[in-house]
Amino acid sequence: MTQTYLLEWMDLTVTSTLNPDKTDLTMITPIQSKAIIKKATEQTFFIQSQFTIQVFSLTKEKQIKILVGNYYYTLLFLLDKIKEINNINDLHRDNLKEVTNALISCLDELIIFVESRFANYLTVPVQIIERKTNSPVVMNSISGKVLCKLSTDQTALILRASDELKILISKSMNHLFKTIVPFLSTPNKTDLSYNAMRSKAYVFEERDKQIAIETLERMIKQIKEY
Repeated sequence: MTQTYLLEWMDLTVTSTLNPDKTDLTMITPIQSKAIIKKATEQTFFIQSQFTIQVFSLTKEKQIKILVGNYYYTLLFLLDKIKEINNINDLHRDNLKEVTNALISCLDELIIFVESRFANYLTVPVQIIERKTNSPVVMNSISGKVLCKLSTDQTALILRASDELKILISKSMNHLFKTIVPFLSTPNKTDLSYNAMRSKAYVFEERDKQIAIETLERMIKQIKEY
């Protein structure tokens, strides 16, 4: 049975529409940019739903492994490609940056979806690496927990600042971490230690501090657009 290629729109958008070698990006208007972002969000939900249906329509494990592997490595390829485009120095227009950042976020979410739901069908062990993107915090559901794409160090910094500024009010910082952290997971770890994360809020690398700041700045920008 021939199955529909669910990544057709994503693939065409990354490899052609936003490819500076094939398209004059200066011709993409802000209205078109917003339409691409909206479509990318819709496609992300659609792909997750339809991909699950495709997987469970197969009865042989070998077929499932081929399907999952093909989609997984195509997603990795598209993510690398859109990151290359995003890093182009003359891609300075805000609306184009928003488009590439949105696609990075969507592709990253789809990769994590495959890694979390269909890891058993990947032919090689899944090594979830830190994919430092320019997208805001992306969350998904894994084992009933909220998946936060920030590292434990970066999350710890944000929780510490939220406590000290009384944005999140609790009996103590220890109580805040103890209450929230058990419901969180990261791409690298499902079960987090609230005590270990709390300690990371005081001992951290400058790079983690910078990523936390950049994430909050992107959230501010996103809220301004509502």
